[in-house]
Amino acid sequence: MHFFFPYDIAIDPEGSRQHRLKARLITSLSPPSSAMNESARFAFNLFYITVHVFAFLNTLVYWGAEVPAGHGGFRPPSFPKHHPSGPGSNATIAYNPNKGLFEEDDIKPFSIINLTIINSAIAGIEIFFLNSIRRPTPVAGQVAGVIFASFLYLVWAWFGGLVTGHYGIFFLNPDEMGGQMEAVIAACIVFVSLTPGLFAYVYGLIAMREQMTASPRRS
Repeated sequence: MHFFFPYDIAIDPEGSRQHRLKARLITSLSPPSSAMNESARFAFNLFYITVHVFAFLNTLVYWGAEVPAGHGGFRPPSFPKHHPSGPGSNATIAYNPNKGLFEEDDIKPFSIINLTIINSAIAGIEIFFLNSIRRPTPVAGQVAGVIFASFLYLVWAWFGGLVTGHYGIFFLNPDEMGGQMEAVIAACIVFVSLTPGLFAYVYGLIAMREQMTASPRRS
């Protein structure tokens, strides 16, 4: 919301409750002003860049690892091998078109497409058209923060798998990796190592938008 309100929002103590609530909400969703300290700006930039990196990371891991390994819930529709041809027969009984591409109820393909495609599309549109944020600095600190966030995600997902028996990412489950913890650790290292590359990708998108929207220099 900071592209609508790029300046400080004054909260009028005499204003209505709705006005005060709106002002506080806009302030909380807006980046720190120039008067804020560097740590606050760093924290906001890190939050922003991490959200976008994870959106693209989710897409990359799902379509690049989970689907090829057969753990993405993605499979082509299974058409009936034999269609009933007798009088009074109905082919729709043998084949349910509502199963669609995923052979599941509608909510599952919707969730998969939303999480693995739509989120990345929204992130790209937001960077190019709905934002005025600049490239995050310092780069080294931002990269370290994104890597740490990906590590925390793996720890949380692994803990959730231990508690519920369901692992959000298949390679965290030793049973899916042939019972070899070395394979699990190697997969986690690859997962974490993807984040610097995706940070560079998001950083490049922001730089591209800055370049395209910059005022022309006078010679």
